[in-house]
Amino acid sequence: MPAMIGKYIIEWHDTAIEKHNRNMKLRDSPIYHERQSFWLCAKHSLNNVLQQELYTHADLERIATYLHELHPEEGGWLKFNSHKNFLGFGDYDVNVITAALHEHGYDLVWHDNRMAIDSVDLSGCVGLIVHIQPTWFFRRGHWFAIKHFNQPITAPVVPVTYVGQPRASRSVDEDEHHAVTNGPGFWNLDSKIVHPEYIGNQTDLDQFLGNMRKKNRVHILLIVPMKVPSSASSSI
Repeated sequence: MPAMIGKYIIEWHDTAIEKHNRNMKLRDSPIYHERQSFWLCAKHSLNNVLQQELYTHADLERIATYLHELHPEEGGWLKFNSHKNFLGFGDYDVNVITAALHEHGYDLVWHDNRMAIDSVDLSGCVGLIVHIQPTWFFRRGHWFAIKHFNQPITAPVVPVTYVGQPRASRSVDEDEHHAVTNGPGFWNLDSKIVHPEYIGNQTDLDQFLGNMRKKNRVHILLIVPMKVPSSASSSI
């Protein structure tokens, strides 16, 4: 019953979010950027880093259910699905993200945080997905995407850069923005910000992530094409 209630609430809420996302596509920015809906930051991160609406809420629910059925013991004596929120609101773990990437021929590589990101060869990397780990029990973690674009991009400016949690709502009207053209570089595609945020080159990216680590426990995942095509899509 809780999962059924959660499903109906999400369907109602997603109608408004999908309308907003369609409006975002009509704006001048060429960057695909999904905004936050419930606890579906994993879905938004996947779609934002791959720059298309590739995954749906139903896709990640299906994958989370499949993973739970493979190892139901991981849910403990209550038999909860440890890969997602039991109400169906999202909150997917890294196993769901990994399986979702495998379905479309991508893999993830954990970045060693002891190494500066500007010392890593990112030429074969599709993008990054960053996880901000909760610092206390009642706070959820958050996934967001970072992607490099090789061409200059004209996009609205993010009024304020916020780092880490909590990520407060914007006080500025979303329609009150001005556009700026930035050169090739990395962009923050966090679903909790109004518009994609320009970061800069790889050294700027290292500083951006370093500032985030000062306040949060951060995990960085590099998204890369799989060397061998996966058969996961036929089994999940």
